[in-house]
Amino acid sequence: MANTEKQAGDHVDARCTRCREITNHTIVAMVEERPARVRCNTCGGDHNYRPPRQVKAAKAATKGVKPARRTAADRRREAQQEEWREAAGQADPGLTVAYNMERSFRLEDLVDHPVFGVGVVKAIFKPNKVEVLFASGTKALRCKL
Repeated sequence: MANTEKQAGDHVDARCTRCREITNHTIVAMVEERPARVRCNTCGGDHNYRPPRQVKAAKAATKGVKPARRTAADRRREAQQEEWREAAGQADPGLTVAYNMERSFRLEDLVDHPVFGVGVVKAIFKPNKVEVLFASGTKALRCKL
């Protein structure tokens, strides 16, 4: 018959006060049959035993998930992506120009960047910057004016 009771030196899951997660701990001290102090095997911190919280399955299943709120930044990002899709869809792929910092650009030029992909020049800032709209968002790139 195997002994299933916990004792000092055994491993147990607990909420770590330093890691702020449920991690594996070693029992340092016991009070009756319950762990009193534990040592986190991840960060090495000693603290009182805090059992992992039990999520009630029935409560979690019945609780509805609210849709994520759309922020102004989300709407702006979606508008930029739509603008890029329209510009890239109307553009001739043969007219794209490879990005080079020593090159000058004009508004609505198609730029092929090695990291960001194809983009459209949306603004020019003196003395040496252009704002390019890519699928991932707007980037300010260096150029020659």
